[in-house]
Amino acid sequence: MNSSFKQRRARIGALTVALAALFGFTVLRLIMLVAFDGARLNSLAKNEHTGETQLAAVRGPIVDRNGEPLALSAETRSVYARPKRALESSTLGERQKLATILGIASQDLEAKLHKTAPFVWLVRRIASDKAQAVDALGIDGVGALSEYKRFYPESNLAASVVGLAGMDGQGLSGLELGYDRIVRGEQVELSFNHDALGHPILDSPLALKAPAPGAKLELTIDSSIQSLAETELVAEVAQSGAQRGSAIVLDPFTGEVLAMANVKTDPADIHDRLHNPAVQDAFEPGSTMKGILGSIALADNAITPQQKIFCENGRYYLDRHTIHDHSRHGWLDLGGIIQVSSNIGAAKIALTLGPERFYDGLKAFGIGSKTGIDLPGEAGGLLSKPKGWRKIDLANHGFGQGVAVTPIQLAVGYAAIANGGNVVRPYVVKAAYDNEGHPLVTHTPQVMRRAIAPEIAHQMNLMLRNVVMSDGGTGAKARVDGFLVAGKTGTAQMVNPENGTYYQNRHVSSFVGFLPADDPRLLILVVLYDVGHEHFGGLVAAPVFSEIASGAIRDLNITAPNHAYDAASMMPFPHLDVNASERRVAAASMGVDDYLPVLTGSKLARQAPNFSGLSLRRALELARRSRVSIDVHGGGYVVAQEPDAGTALNRATVVKLTLAPMIAESADSGVMPASYFPGGKQYRRK
Repeated sequence: MNSSFKQRRARIGALTVALAALFGFTVLRLIMLVAFDGARLNSLAKNEHTGETQLAAVRGPIVDRNGEPLALSAETRSVYARPKRALESSTLGERQKLATILGIASQDLEAKLHKTAPFVWLVRRIASDKAQAVDALGIDGVGALSEYKRFYPESNLAASVVGLAGMDGQGLSGLELGYDRIVRGEQVELSFNHDALGHPILDSPLALKAPAPGAKLELTIDSSIQSLAETELVAEVAQSGAQRGSAIVLDPFTGEVLAMANVKTDPADIHDRLHNPAVQDAFEPGSTMKGILGSIALADNAITPQQKIFCENGRYYLDRHTIHDHSRHGWLDLGGIIQVSSNIGAAKIALTLGPERFYDGLKAFGIGSKTGIDLPGEAGGLLSKPKGWRKIDLANHGFGQGVAVTPIQLAVGYAAIANGGNVVRPYVVKAAYDNEGHPLVTHTPQVMRRAIAPEIAHQMNLMLRNVVMSDGGTGAKARVDGFLVAGKTGTAQMVNPENGTYYQNRHVSSFVGFLPADDPRLLILVVLYDVGHEHFGGLVAAPVFSEIASGAIRDLNITAPNHAYDAASMMPFPHLDVNASERRVAAASMGVDDYLPVLTGSKLARQAPNFSGLSLRRALELARRSRVSIDVHGGGYVVAQEPDAGTALNRATVVKLTLAPMIAESADSGVMPASYFPGGKQYRRK
């Protein structure tokens, strides 16, 4: 064997080994690509040849508490084109007819059709007859697809609460934004094929993914009461010369918002869907603060109801500042100060409390903090730390100047007085359901904390009644025929943002109250912004309260309790002596005898009632009728009580109630993330 042959064989062997190694490396690389990068590369390849565009999702309906629709999604038609195919299959005259049907200029249509994109929209969301006319032209590469457009069947009713959804189906404000993740539904995707250079493959079909509707929201809003509140507010804004106004109707025991109205004077934007002043704007409450101040002072034992305070005959000098009353007053007790709305009396009470105690009391009522309402963008108001308060600041805070609240914040604060001292979380969404009717979200009443004891709430209730029901009270125009009304007027100067001083002739006028005062069912707040001098809350806001209240009690079929004005009671007081005959009347009116203490002859055997399974309202009603003090924890329905039903009670015993939502958590249930909704609330999802 010669050397040349050996060399050739060696080269062939080396080449064979090299080719085998290269083949082996290729196979190994192919295995690695398939095993580890297959899914990613397959997706990249698909994206190279597939284009997608998204259509507006089918948003779920929003309805009021009675099922009346406030927001719906309707099917519309949108016209598209595949530019290259449309140009090749049509004449200039046909395209001019197409432009006329679509209502666009011919040059604009030509510009769209000369784009290199494989797919373009010509017009979105047009009437079905126009879409049919486009189809009748028979231009290859031009067609129409169904899209879904949000519309509001009740026009602007509750506009700032419901909010707005954009062209792409995305929530922009209000509940449309706050609950967008479950309302907007699954996005509708339109797919089409193109080559690696982006040119359309002319025979590829359009693939439309079937839409999955979003969740249905059932609100606490009552459309009738909402409409009434908006109508009355619009009329008073126009009559008083105010620039805008807000009104809230609330169930003081549950926190359910029955109406939330906001109006402006601008006729082009009288109902703003993008902004909700009732939760997003703060104002200085003025004299409505006096009801909260008085409650704090009584709870802290800073004053007694009978204690007289000298009101300086209308002029009080403090640290080179002068505090004025609208009228001259001498010695007044707390009830008198609230009835005639004495700034000087309120200032002296605040000074008696001191900054720390007054601040802590305000925080207990929720002043300066978000209420946690399930609406986006809630403001927290303005309450500075007490360390920096001067004497004049403390005095001013006593009659509602220098501190700012949102309307919903003030309403929740007064609801605590109405319901016996509990601060409840307000809410506007009662429940959310998927398209098969299964609950995704449920919201039940939730007690956040106790602000004052029931006895203090009752004392303030009586004083607030005198504001409306007694001669000389500032809120006489808030009266409602046949009903006891408790409430407070407020008039505050507006701040000039340029220099921080107060305007002399620009005010915020308000009234907040509840009725029936001896068994509160409705808490109503009315605020009118930027009204002129002498437009006091008792003159311009109180009449709006009266009209809204009169209509709401008719709609809800609320009847006045059969109590004498001076004897009416709201909350339980174990020390009060009530005879057996009165208790039998109470038992008959409830129709639930086993919920009441046992009656033995003419004497009452004091036993803990059975609160099990009752809602918060029913539990409070039972406590009131059976003269038992209660301490409430949680929200929803009573799941535990201490001491147990039937346990003998003494006069000092307080029954502790634990409440929880009705829908229990099961093994397959989950908790919706707090990020789904504003306020960080806990919602149960089945």
